Amino acid sequence: MIFKKNKLLNNVLMLVLVSTISYVLLFPVIVGIFTSFKPTSEVITLTPTLIPKHWTLVHYKALFATGEYPTYLFNGLFVAFFTTIVTIMLASLAAVAIVWMKVPAKKQILQLILFTYMFPRILIIVPLFMMLYKLNLIDNKFGVVLSYLCFTLPFGIWMLKGFFESIPSDILDAARIDGCSYFSALRKVIIPVTLPAMAAVGTFSFILGWSEYIFASIIITSNSNRTITLGLYTLMGYYRTDYGLLTAACVIMIIPIVIFFIYIQKYLVSGLTAGTTKA
Repeated sequence: MIFKKNKLLNNVLMLVLVSTISYVLLFPVIVGIFTSFKPTSEVITLTPTLIPKHWTLVHYKALFATGEYPTYLFNGLFVAFFTTIVTIMLASLAAVAIVWMKVPAKKQILQLILFTYMFPRILIIVPLFMMLYKLNLIDNKFGVVLSYLCFTLPFGIWMLKGFFESIPSDILDAARIDGCSYFSALRKVIIPVTLPAMAAVGTFSFILGWSEYIFASIIITSNSNRTITLGLYTLMGYYRTDYGLLTAACVIMIIPIVIFFIYIQKYLVSGLTAGTTKA
């Protein structure tokens, strides 16, 4: 009986602790959402309130009235989508080669990949800019995607490598005996099994491609190619900022990430623990 009471008390305390931490973390998001529905007179006031007294969509209408924000939204989705797809494709092929094929200096390659992921990002801006300039990819969305692959690929390769190592090699051997090539076996046998790990890699890649600012601000120079993060910066005024307009833009920026998480959440939990144990 005492054990049950202690267990119940621990559960209650844990619930209170998790609820408090969640509220603290989500409070700025809640404030931003409510602020986006307030008229300007309620946003800038001496007695601010959390919930709007008068709900309005004026900031959302103003945001899409100019035509620039939808362009930023499309460019951001374009970069995030291609960053995710290319990362998953290349990381899968690299992980398969490292785990199941005879690759010379495999250990050294893995150490080099890990080193590139640990390398400070800010230090590669200048050489990366010079490389993209030589390839004529400055002010190009594909140039931004290429720069993001420097960070998403090492993470993706290591995560998928750990997951592939937990899969019995007999599965690949059976597919090869049935006449499948490596690419066919990857498509028909390996990919369906590794969807959780690919979901985790895709989540990391999508968030980075969607929210990264520094590299995009250096590579993109024209207004028509700006991503969503660069578009948010243009809403920051030098002398006065329309916080209602800015929070409305932030709320819309959150929506694709929420939709993405809802779509892949059934794979994400198992994917984050992929490769921790071997079969």
